Amino acid sequence: MEEREPAAMPRDPAGVQAEIERTQQRLSTALDGIADRTKPANVARRGWGRVRGTGSRLVDEARSLVTGGRAVRLDSHVVDPPEGSVRLRGDEEVVSTYTHRGRVAPEMLILGAGLGVAVAVGVVAMARRRRG
Repeated sequence: MEEREPAAMPRDPAGVQAEIERTQQRLSTALDGIADRTKPANVARRGWGRVRGTGSRLVDEARSLVTGGRAVRLDSHVVDPPEGSVRLRGDEEVVSTYTHRGRVAPEMLILGAGLGVAVAVGVVAMARRRRG
């Protein structure tokens, strides 16, 4: 809204109406955006995306440890298309960021193996408890 002097000339009614309509349009767009961001399905989709991303990073790290690779993916995200373009399902462009992982310390390998054995023993114990 523009500032004006109280003693200034009265404004044109058509100009005032146009300003009101622009403000209503901005408010409508803002409310639609808020409704879209807070829609339970969209919130769930974003949460699931974060879980998948975290799981994917863990799998990449584990694969890198097992194969002896040095590159580990840090992040992947979808690049939004230019405004006004039409995007079809599956037309996303994904950009990934990788880092070079140094040599793994033997202590970390021992810790990982111990953790794996502990998880395996726990799973076996739970399976026996349910059967018996």
